[in-house]
Amino acid sequence: MNVKLLPTLCITIFCFCIKTEYSYTQNMLDTSTWTVSSGSATGFSRNGQVSENNREYGIGPFGNSELIWKATPDSANNADGGWNTDYQTIDHTETYRFTVWLKKTNSNSGHSYLGTASYNNGVHSILRLNGTTNSNPYFWVGDLPQLNKWYLIVGFVHGSNYNSTINYGGIYDPVSGNKVSNITDFKFAPTAVNTRHRSYLYYDTNTSDRQYFFNPRIDKVDGNEPDIQNLLGLNDTDTNLLDTSTWTVGSGSVSGFGANGAASENYRELGKNHVGDDVVLWKAVPDENSNGDGGWNTSYHNINHTKTYRFSVWLKKTNSNSGHSYLGCNSTNNILRLNGVVNNNPYFWVGDLPKLNRWYLVVGYVHKSSYTSTVNLGRIYDGVTGEEVASTIDYKFKNTAVNVRHRSYLYYDTNTLDRQYFYAPRIDPITGNEPTIIELLQINENSKLIFNYDLAGNQTQRFYCEEDGFCSPTAPTSKDIIESIKTDEITQLAPNPETNESSNDTAIKDLKIYPNPTNNKVTISLSGKDYSLTKSASLYNVNGALIQKINITSPTNQLDFDLSNKPSGVYFIHLHFTNGSITTKRIIKN
Repeated sequence: MNVKLLPTLCITIFCFCIKTEYSYTQNMLDTSTWTVSSGSATGFSRNGQVSENNREYGIGPFGNSELIWKATPDSANNADGGWNTDYQTIDHTETYRFTVWLKKTNSNSGHSYLGTASYNNGVHSILRLNGTTNSNPYFWVGDLPQLNKWYLIVGFVHGSNYNSTINYGGIYDPVSGNKVSNITDFKFAPTAVNTRHRSYLYYDTNTSDRQYFFNPRIDKVDGNEPDIQNLLGLNDTDTNLLDTSTWTVGSGSVSGFGANGAASENYRELGKNHVGDDVVLWKAVPDENSNGDGGWNTSYHNINHTKTYRFSVWLKKTNSNSGHSYLGCNSTNNILRLNGVVNNNPYFWVGDLPKLNRWYLVVGYVHKSSYTSTVNLGRIYDGVTGEEVASTIDYKFKNTAVNVRHRSYLYYDTNTLDRQYFYAPRIDPITGNEPTIIELLQINENSKLIFNYDLAGNQTQRFYCEEDGFCSPTAPTSKDIIESIKTDEITQLAPNPETNESSNDTAIKDLKIYPNPTNNKVTISLSGKDYSLTKSASLYNVNGALIQKINITSPTNQLDFDLSNKPSGVYFIHLHFTNGSITTKRIIKN
């Protein structure tokens, strides 16, 4: 079961798709017409000669034997394989995603293509994002990053009312799962009623070359389409021993998770996780009795005592610190303290989370039976900043251990107004394939600012991406793609389904930046509040590039820095606060 790559709710929706990646549900194209043969197939009109288009069994992107379309170019400098599909009926107000797997061998003669078209009654109905008509639209034309390697090509045609100029399409490497190149997006004209999928090899005169095509798709982006990770085959590679697909909205126990406390103290409901995704949360609702108040004991899972396992869960407590929160494990008298003494009731951590109304990732380790260190590696991580805020206790397996369970509770809470939320419990064997802590945290504060502007030059959108390496927006889903903003100043708060906190500038209205405009030095001052500046301040130029990071070693209400070595212009300073809020402010240097 994968918690890393999909919210729990989405896992429930896509559990069938994970097992049947090439199901035609959602896909508007039907490749069941592909049989071992040459030339066209029903729904797919060949590009080039019959001899240049063959379908045969070969090794697909995931190492399986698959029916693949093969382009075999002749010496002529023209079409060399691939297809134009039949036109498919569409709704011009919706976004559609076009994908295909491609692999080229031998040489980079010619070019590879992924494109679309929309043509009806003599009218071309595909527009560039600037609104001009493109009568021959290709998401991408070029050479794949490497020969002899499969890549997933993804392009988007947005609804006719789409007004952004950001391109979300890309080329994805299935080994790393990363987008390695951006490609071009389009949008439908209001006259569009249909579309087709086009993928080719063209202008290849090297008769030893081959291009392979696999699993072409057109998916309406409505929340039911498989996500990019699913198409990349990464959703079924998770190492988590726990299966939270059984978490359906309801109360009491579910398969694999025995409720701690009464059924009325254990609920599952939709809510926001630490990054604001809509997921199914387990909610503890304590009664007035001083006993078990919510949470679970999972079923026992088979383990190898010669390996180390990591236990984790996201927790958030609201209202008060009555009672205690727990993360533990059990293995029927086969869990040892690091000094070798048996612990019959092992908990990695028991206590109060550092702050109420805030998500924390709690992590503990049970090491292999031969482990000899006494160093505890477990930690509690702040869900907003990603910082380590506390240590937890490690254990190790006895050499007779054959199984283990995950335990996480609220206990001894007699305040009936309290709530504790649990999300994404995991047991991961430490093999090198498990998600890293950074991946579990999904924290991205050392980011690059990306801006989008309307035709009048007003900033309308922004998003963050990793500071290092390739930077690209996340592929759109049926949800809002990017937060719209009306000014250069943005404040965000940690998601909180209980209080429904909104992102507004009143959270830091006493923050002052002066002088602004400035000639050189700048002071940022926060007064009259019970929270402070913390972590770091990141300075970006008007193009969104990170040009300076100012570390804040301890929380402070004042930060001074110097722009004397920076050219005149507009800058953006991204700030973090100890209450979990963040903001981006504009600074002008004369």
